[in-house]
Amino acid sequence: MTRDERRAATRSSAGATVTRTLRRYPVTAVIVALVVATSAVGIAMRVSHATSTTESFGPLRVFAVSTGAAALLLTLAGVVVLVGASERLMGSWRTAVAFVLTTVVGTGLGALSAFVDLDGRDVGALLLGRATSFDPWTAVVGTVATASAFAGPLWRRRIRVNTLAVVAALFLYAGHASDLYAVLAAGAGWALGELLRRTPKRTGWTRSSHRETRVLLGTVVLVSAIGPVIALVSRARVGILAPIAAVVGSGPVTPVSGCTSDTAGAVARTSGECLRGLLAYRATDPWTLLLAVPPLLVLVVGGLGLFRGSRFAVWLVVVVDTVTAVAAAVTYGAVQGRLQGVEDRFLVTLSIAASVVVPLATAVVLVVLRRSFTVLPTRRRVVGFAVVVLVAAGVLVAAMLVVADASPTRVEDPWRIVVAALGPVAPVTFWEQVPALDPGLRFTLGIAGPLLWLVVAIAAIRPTGAAPQDTDADGTRAARDRARALLTAGGGDTFGWMTTWRGNAYWFAEDGRAGVAYRRNGTVAVTLGGPFGYDDARVPALAAFARHCDDNGWTPVFYGVDEAVASPLRALGWGTLPVAEDADFDPRDWTTSGKKKQDVRTSVNRAAREGTTATWASWQDLPAATTRQIEAISEEWVADRELPEMGFTLGGVDEMRDPAVRTLVAQDSGGTVLAVTSWLPSYRQGRVVGWTLDVMRRTGAAPNGVMEFLVASAADRMRTDGIERLSLSAAPLAQAPPAPAPQAQAQAQAQATDGVQTLLDLVGGVLEPVYGFRSLLRFKLKFGPELHPLVLAYPDPVALPAIGVAVVRAYLPDLSLRQAVALARGRNA
Repeated sequence: MTRDERRAATRSSAGATVTRTLRRYPVTAVIVALVVATSAVGIAMRVSHATSTTESFGPLRVFAVSTGAAALLLTLAGVVVLVGASERLMGSWRTAVAFVLTTVVGTGLGALSAFVDLDGRDVGALLLGRATSFDPWTAVVGTVATASAFAGPLWRRRIRVNTLAVVAALFLYAGHASDLYAVLAAGAGWALGELLRRTPKRTGWTRSSHRETRVLLGTVVLVSAIGPVIALVSRARVGILAPIAAVVGSGPVTPVSGCTSDTAGAVARTSGECLRGLLAYRATDPWTLLLAVPPLLVLVVGGLGLFRGSRFAVWLVVVVDTVTAVAAAVTYGAVQGRLQGVEDRFLVTLSIAASVVVPLATAVVLVVLRRSFTVLPTRRRVVGFAVVVLVAAGVLVAAMLVVADASPTRVEDPWRIVVAALGPVAPVTFWEQVPALDPGLRFTLGIAGPLLWLVVAIAAIRPTGAAPQDTDADGTRAARDRARALLTAGGGDTFGWMTTWRGNAYWFAEDGRAGVAYRRNGTVAVTLGGPFGYDDARVPALAAFARHCDDNGWTPVFYGVDEAVASPLRALGWGTLPVAEDADFDPRDWTTSGKKKQDVRTSVNRAAREGTTATWASWQDLPAATTRQIEAISEEWVADRELPEMGFTLGGVDEMRDPAVRTLVAQDSGGTVLAVTSWLPSYRQGRVVGWTLDVMRRTGAAPNGVMEFLVASAADRMRTDGIERLSLSAAPLAQAPPAPAPQAQAQAQAQATDGVQTLLDLVGGVLEPVYGFRSLLRFKLKFGPELHPLVLAYPDPVALPAIGVAVVRAYLPDLSLRQAVALARGRNA
């Protein structure tokens, strides 16, 4: 092929790609063309006439961007990405309807603000002008909000929360008319999407997974950190939360106009001048804006920590939001009663009240949902943070006193300077005396507060785990790595690899050849299975761990152990009671033949006919589109449950991300994920000899039998790899019907199970409709596995009530008293 032929082929291929794109996204293509055309005409007319003439475009003003090339490029990017994604979600005609209708509704409702902002102007002209003040971003926001109804539960919530957070931040902090229109368009889009979406949908509030709760709250906190910056740089700052900008942005280095003493000693703020200065305060130079950033950086660090599930980040943000609310109350409380000469007293009062209430409301929500943030910092990190902050505060206080003492101007009450130097904590305490101070002292006062906040932000990075490379926010990474090494070299039992999950504490034998993972609730230490490590070191580790617990005043409980562990414990006088059944088989000789496996065989044949495929890979090797679908499926599964997420021996998406874990994904012929399973490795002498089933998730639209198909596919894969054991894992709090036992043995077992067995049976029965553990056990029996009873071993029957509570808390650490009562009532009904 010649060079000209290659060029022609390339042009032909590019032309075909463009044609396919235009056919797939016709509405987006038309909008892009109209934005380019109207904006080019508007900019040309503005240059030629030295004025903006987009008003003459009429309804086409919705496409016109006349504020510059940068705004035009940003708008085009927004249309291509956001409107294009919306068109892919809900189709072309719905996109066109949403683009037009949400713009008209948002702008039309926003125009009614003319009635509360007449300012002596003609209401008719003002109303008409605002009703035709179309803006491209109003339409884009409304279209995206409409399309959110057609996304899955995970992305529907994310799109709505992020969209509303952004437009609400612009409206609340800047308050332009276009920001109001965007908020109203988003609301209209939300309602329109529900009307256009005809598929069945869940009504009411749906529960978020811990991971999704972290993402949403972290996003809200980050937006709240950006909001004051928006208000500080906005030229027409009339947002209802705009007063917060003066709280975090002003201080002794930049006194607010009207908040200083005059030559006669009368305080100017008594006339309302100070209040007007506060409400109109904005950063007029980079230096002022730079000093306002450190307090907001603390919120940024806290928001990033929330993404990573840090409990320390929760309390950090709660403290900052509470301080901000108190600072706003102190600042405006000093002038709130002096509104003489201030227009719109009601709106001003409402704005000031909102500036106090909104940060407090954010703090309250975080406190209520704090249990979703399970990563606890080590005591060392918390102490380190406290020491750094206290030392920094001490140094700054000492510097303030030294500079004040050396100042040629006498300073009355130096401690008042110290309080003022802390910035937003009490920003109005010293403004009256600032002009009379020495320039050196004034400068020191101005930078002290921001420096302290900067130190807080930097010191909080480690305890919050905000640094991207920080994978040890809870201080257990070294112990987890040691446990992984032992599991790889020596191996473990059914729950072996689960010991590497976050939330576990670790004990290791003195020779380092065995270890135990456990969770402590009060004085009860519940292990996650038996000891792991080398075979000959596991049995001695039982007594050694029991001695370790006794030395610390704890009651040791070995949960979910097999007969190899239970037998030596019984010899020591321990009692046992059954808690689960472990189901496994050897994939090397397993087949789908036989009457008992007919359901499995039917499911495999059906999947082959329908073109369903199974992909075995680590999370990191899966395409991004596949992992996004898996996250959405998992979020939908959590949303359907009426209880908090369970943990302990039950993993989720976070555990699937482990590079050692494998996922098995069922997809239809179009690449849509139908179901997913995850598999945990079992090692012996550094080699994988088995896989244990953990996560099982499927979409509501998945065909029956897709899970049977996945397990059968896993068995085929493991047979090829020479794997010795496929474990279907243990269904917690579920047991197969027991075989008949001798009367003496049955009586002894009944005596041992009094109390705790009743509690575990109660919890298992109540959780059955929600999590289906007993149904899960029946599902596993379809594959003809061998069943191995797992028991709970305890040293003292007197501790059984506390042991039962500790086991329940291990699975449901977030269970509230209200939910526990609801569970009990549901069981008794």
